[in-house]
Amino acid sequence: MKKDFKKIKRQALTILCCAISAFFVACDSGSTTVDIGKGHDATHNPSQPVTVVSFEPESGGVGAQILVSGSNFGSDTSAIKVMMDDVYLNVIQSNGKIIYAIIPAGQPSPSNEAGVISVHIGKGSDLKEVRAPGLFKYDITPFVSTLAGYIDEKGNTSVKDGPINEAQFEEPHWLTFDQHKNLYILEEGRGMRFIDKDRSEVTTKFRTSSGIDRVRTISFTNDYSKMYITNDDGDENWNGIGTIELSEESDFTFWKRAINSRQCNGGDVHPQDNSYFFGSYEQGQVFKWDGRSNPISAKENSKELFKIQDRSWEFNIQFHPSGDFAYIVVINKHYILKSYYNSERQELELPVLFAGYPDQAGHRDGVATAARFNQPYQGTFDKEGNFYVCDRDNHCIRKVTPQGIVSTFAGRPQNHGYTDGTLRDAQFDRPNGIVYDTDNNEFFIADRQNRRIRKISMPKNN
Repeated sequence: MKKDFKKIKRQALTILCCAISAFFVACDSGSTTVDIGKGHDATHNPSQPVTVVSFEPESGGVGAQILVSGSNFGSDTSAIKVMMDDVYLNVIQSNGKIIYAIIPAGQPSPSNEAGVISVHIGKGSDLKEVRAPGLFKYDITPFVSTLAGYIDEKGNTSVKDGPINEAQFEEPHWLTFDQHKNLYILEEGRGMRFIDKDRSEVTTKFRTSSGIDRVRTISFTNDYSKMYITNDDGDENWNGIGTIELSEESDFTFWKRAINSRQCNGGDVHPQDNSYFFGSYEQGQVFKWDGRSNPISAKENSKELFKIQDRSWEFNIQFHPSGDFAYIVVINKHYILKSYYNSERQELELPVLFAGYPDQAGHRDGVATAARFNQPYQGTFDKEGNFYVCDRDNHCIRKVTPQGIVSTFAGRPQNHGYTDGTLRDAQFDRPNGIVYDTDNNEFFIADRQNRRIRKISMPKNN
């Protein structure tokens, strides 16, 4: 009787284990693990056809667990490849009749939102490729990846041009696009770098020298024929280089003085009328340039419009694409001002406090002055007018709505590091620069202390 009881107990335990296995197989892509077990005959027979009858689930994004059902797969995962269009899935396990695979992170997204799943079994002349019936609906999960840059095994990096997977950066901190979506990158104390629109090659446009060691911001004229780069020169007599001008004719490789000023940390071109505005750290002044170049200083060829607060205010100016207003991001005082544009006078008006609060560093999501930043730097606008700004010393990207609601968009606040992943799992280290590609719904970030250019891929239909 005791032996029969033990036998029944073993049978019950077996049934329970099978039920648990069935539960995991039936789970959606949110399951943490799947165990498909071993088949009775998990050896692939090259003389027999490979069949694929179905896959589940029918949709998912990065990290989705996919079960492909069929026959003659074998269990040697090194001989099994599963693809969704041109993207390889990570094959975890096979029992000959079911393949367990995961959509990986860190690869390009599938080329279509509905993709074909194909199974490749065998090697060499025995390779067999079979397409699964139906299409898999690929849901793009917002994801942070690395576009370019790396630190070698000794912890070193450099200014290195070449193929994008071999290039290196030292301190990237400001980004902007031209009309073709080529990417221009300022590096602190190094110069200006360039990534082509195909994101395949990195080159250097110029190296810093001759008084332009502290380049700060880039802005293009409306026709993209000229570029203005601000430079933080501390000359007390206002004879230092405050803004340089580069032209399309020289492929933006040679510069000339445009404005003499003192401690210029930012400037921007109005997107409609081409007026150029810039600031000075000395007393927080905002100027409008009259277009005349040196040898005269900003006090002679520019009009002072207002002072934003007091002396020693480090800030930049960033126009909304409409030109209706500009945000003045006050870096060292941790807040953002909003200045409306007077189109009749073609001047910025006295700004108002919009988000954050002067001299109140910290991290807090909230509305307007209740929010807190810690050294906000470059920002960028999406189609809805939201402003995404690098919150540098909080090591994250913040989102500011047109109504002044501030939230954390990407990164782990006050927790620096280097990790690719979903928006709030990813890590940055003093991100400085950001730009948004409206056509592809992608953000690019100058991750300064990680010495890399990062990318945030968003759903195409958003």
